[in-house]
Amino acid sequence: MEERVNTVPDNSSRASTSQWKMDLSELGLLSRFGGRGLALAGGLCGLLLAVAATPRLLGPEVRQAFDGLERAQPAWLWLAAVCFVAALLANALAWRATIRLCGGEIGRLASIACYGVGSLVNSAAPARIGDAVRIGLFSRAFEEGEGRERLWTTGGVFTALGAVRALCLGALVLVAAAMGALPLWPLFALGGLVAAAVATAFFARRRSAERAVAHLLDAFRALGRSPGRGAPTVCWIALATAARLVGVAAIASGLGVGSPFLAAAIIVPALDVAGIVPLTPGNLGVASGTVAMALQTRGIGLTQALTAAIALHALETAASIVIGGGGALFLTQFRSPAARRRAVALASATTSIVLVWAFSATVLVGLV
Repeated sequence: MEERVNTVPDNSSRASTSQWKMDLSELGLLSRFGGRGLALAGGLCGLLLAVAATPRLLGPEVRQAFDGLERAQPAWLWLAAVCFVAALLANALAWRATIRLCGGEIGRLASIACYGVGSLVNSAAPARIGDAVRIGLFSRAFEEGEGRERLWTTGGVFTALGAVRALCLGALVLVAAAMGALPLWPLFALGGLVAAAVATAFFARRRSAERAVAHLLDAFRALGRSPGRGAPTVCWIALATAARLVGVAAIASGLGVGSPFLAAAIIVPALDVAGIVPLTPGNLGVASGTVAMALQTRGIGLTQALTAAIALHALETAASIVIGGGGALFLTQFRSPAARRRAVALASATTSIVLVWAFSATVLVGLV
């Protein structure tokens, strides 16, 4: 096991993508969560979409919030969408960097596809089922070891990434606290998580994995033996956090919220806390309520806060659908290369047409 942790293949950038082709039924959702569970999730998602399509059912404040989207500046919303896509890509490459740290092998496109599919599942199902999908997909990066060992190793990658994300959020909370926007107590909670991760890496570095469950510490073991090799992971997570921060600030600016970056510094940590245990598909409702409450602490009116929350959730979901749809297309095993080329061409053309039409109808029309 030590050899696998310490050895990183030199040809990782030219990894064959054929090993990632799959029938999406291999995700095993039906066997893992049961047909009734998926049917319930699908029904709940449909119900939430129906309610979202008829905001008057949720009361006058929500209806006015939806109406407020018409007064938003489209250019800022497009900037936010680009930032959310960049955040997804950076998170995917953080997974790749950490997997390579543990001796795994995965290309950039494959890592983006695996992460995107997980984001797509999270946007449509509760309880962060997409994270389990990501672990299953990314576990293919490890050729050595049994299936259970690879899953435990990938689960450790997920845990290590969570610790790095806590570090980046702690830095953000520290800045926001210095500006008087947030209290200091979240910093102590995040610092405790980071300290626990550092202690785990220190004690695991001299121990080998003798049982399957011990592979959960593979990422921490590798970090403890060579901390400098974890720099790419920290950089990618920091970039993802910064991109999301700029995206949220762009939404706030587009809706006329004062001090947009300060508002974003409050919203981003609050969203991460609210997303720990999501009860609805895509954390719909909970995330929006969290954003609205966070903005109200800054003296933002309820209607404007709800408008910002709705825009944020819609754009992040749209980014997940675009990247996740492309990832599903990448991972799907087609019957022939010709069928694959046709599917990619059709999906690319359709997406391009929709994006060009939407950008023209929202931004270019106002400039003519």
